[in-house]
Amino acid sequence: MLKNYLFVGLRALRRQPGYAAINVLGLSVGLACSFFILLWVSHEASVDRFHEKGDRIYRVMRATPADTWMTSPFPLAAAMEDELPEVVRTVPVGWSSGHIVRAEDATFRESARFVGPSFFEVFSFPLLAGDAATVLDGPASVALSESAAARLFGAGLSPDAVVGETVELDGRKDFRVSGVFADIPETSSIGADVLLPIEDFRVRNAWLDRWTDNGLVVYAELAEGADPEAVDAQIAGWINDRAEAEPQTPFLHRYADAYLYGEFEGTEVVGGRIDNIRVFVAIALFLLLIAAINFMNLATARSGQRAGEIGVRKAIGAGRKAIAGQFLLEAMLLSAVSFVVALVLVALLLPAFSTLTGIEVTLGTIPPLFFGVGAGIALLVGLAAGSYPALYLASFRPVAVLRGTLRQGRATSRLRQGLVVFQFALSTLLVVGTAAVYVQMEYIQTKELGLDRENIIFTTLEGNAREQREAFQASLEGRPGIEAVTASNQNPTQVGNSTQGVDWPGKAADDNTNVYMVLTDHGFVETMGMTMAAGRTFSPAFASDSSGVVLNERAAALMELDDPIGAEVNVWGLDVRVVGVVEDFHMGSFYSPIEPTVLLLQPDETWILVTRVIPGQTEAALASLEAAHKAFNPDYPFDYQFLDASFEQAYRSEAVMGTLLRVFAVVALFVAGLGLLGLVAFTTEQRRKEIGVRKVLGASVPNLVGLLTRDFVALVAVAFVLAAPVAYVGVSRWLDGFAYRVGFGPAPFVLAGLLLLTVALATVGTQALRAATADPVRALRSD
Repeated sequence: MLKNYLFVGLRALRRQPGYAAINVLGLSVGLACSFFILLWVSHEASVDRFHEKGDRIYRVMRATPADTWMTSPFPLAAAMEDELPEVVRTVPVGWSSGHIVRAEDATFRESARFVGPSFFEVFSFPLLAGDAATVLDGPASVALSESAAARLFGAGLSPDAVVGETVELDGRKDFRVSGVFADIPETSSIGADVLLPIEDFRVRNAWLDRWTDNGLVVYAELAEGADPEAVDAQIAGWINDRAEAEPQTPFLHRYADAYLYGEFEGTEVVGGRIDNIRVFVAIALFLLLIAAINFMNLATARSGQRAGEIGVRKAIGAGRKAIAGQFLLEAMLLSAVSFVVALVLVALLLPAFSTLTGIEVTLGTIPPLFFGVGAGIALLVGLAAGSYPALYLASFRPVAVLRGTLRQGRATSRLRQGLVVFQFALSTLLVVGTAAVYVQMEYIQTKELGLDRENIIFTTLEGNAREQREAFQASLEGRPGIEAVTASNQNPTQVGNSTQGVDWPGKAADDNTNVYMVLTDHGFVETMGMTMAAGRTFSPAFASDSSGVVLNERAAALMELDDPIGAEVNVWGLDVRVVGVVEDFHMGSFYSPIEPTVLLLQPDETWILVTRVIPGQTEAALASLEAAHKAFNPDYPFDYQFLDASFEQAYRSEAVMGTLLRVFAVVALFVAGLGLLGLVAFTTEQRRKEIGVRKVLGASVPNLVGLLTRDFVALVAVAFVLAAPVAYVGVSRWLDGFAYRVGFGPAPFVLAGLLLLTVALATVGTQALRAATADPVRALRSD
């Protein structure tokens, strides 16, 4: 029986190669896109979920009236470990940054973090050499990744042989290698090749011991069975009791959930990357639905061509189950072929996918389970798409079929129309969403930031260049390609350091607003292309500027100073005088509003060299910078970064999302158009005699084209009208996540409408024109 089903199915497909090609192409493209989405979703969902104690590791968060923060005061870590029996260990972790690491004759810039001594006891990063309990105990100990150890000491040296060796960090101190760990996987949000003891950072940064400053992330390992909510209740008032700070509530958030659920309102999770996952899972379902709808529409549309076969088979004894089974098997056969074609598409497009998403993946690294899931999805789609046509065709009455009186009812026609509407409604959602993401990203890329991000190069002040900073900067003045040079401690578009240690006249006793700090050298405002709103910038001509500050407009408004110029404020216990007010500049993400910011003249605390390049002379400027760096630091690698590139990198996830949406929107339109093309082809074939009669009676080609296209174009218009309100609500919610967003006008809807109309007219109109210009004699002669 199965052999007979296969034989009949293959024969039917050979007789209708166009029908088979449309279904296979549509379904394979939908499956391939869904497979890529599954790869991406699997990667996102696996981040930070490989730790053995993952269900007991929590990140300590802080909720304030203004926002929720992932950083905490450093003393909170020791207090929780000492005073709470539910807490087994705590681990403070610093931010990843580049450091110069030297061993014998090898010098590399490595990514490094300062971490607490219990790091390897809490997190499941395998140690290849060293003891997890003591590897980071001493202030002069260091743990290297396997790759870093190979770079510094040679690939042939075993991890155990590396332990005990000495490395120099940033030319300031020697560290003893006390451990070597396996390279941290890309599915970890904590990444570094060099791990340093937090104690070394603490002795050089006195602010770390203050409860008012928040510069590290604190992780806590809870005891088995411990209730995190009970811990929340115990630590709720700790920061308020120990510091004169704005009201803030520390609370625990499970570390394994932090990557996906990172948006908060107070202490409640309200979203995060999980929203993107939901969007793309919905897109995968959309694409599969569109492809499945193609199958259903084409199968029911061509039912008249299979009616004779069904009638004969029923007349000789075939039951409804046998007929339904035959057509289900044909559907599964098409699904299997589509799955094979989809795998070929995936293999061809994997390099482009890896480049776009940054996920390193090849066919060899994809787990076999993925292929099994993909095959299951293909068969499930085939089964779902083939079920209705199979049941519908199996219901034909053999007498009506053989007498030639079989007529398709209105219900079947309306179902096909409804499916077409549904297809193009889904396509409308994708097109409108894609247009909105594109417009918002263009807005971000072109919006005035309050500074000039073009022609700015960042390099690191280190070694002799930092120790002899003034001489180093002076050596750059007048060199080819260089317009101006200054220094700071932060990228001005990504200011992350804040403090509650700023006081001003009239400040309320309970006002502990976070104020952001940028430490600068002379010429910072001018070099960054900022604009002064009042007063002046720091100038070498005024020795008193060493105790001066420049505020941004938001800080001046916060302090409610009648005349801010000359006003005295206190920063970290130091009395300073306001010398100027700079116009507000975007010092963080567009998701957040501009915050009060203070520029403090502290050249000795800067470590980023900021160079403005003469437009059109970038190569000359880079050559000048490299020559100066080699003169002062001949053994250090020369690295640089463009400010506009780092700005774009900050929105890489949104850019990737926009690109993927554009691809999937095009795919959705293609697959929907493909199905519409097949449906129109069969419809015009069914009406060819009618068209022939109309032409003989004098109907013109435009009249016939209009007759054949108007119903389909009307369906697309209905789809657009139904989908537009849903798209508006969804896009508005996404844009509301930005503090600075583009106005959401009619442009995305106009674009979506034009694209849908173009696809409909191109597919329907081509077939209609072909039918309208055909020789009517041939159509009528067949009778």
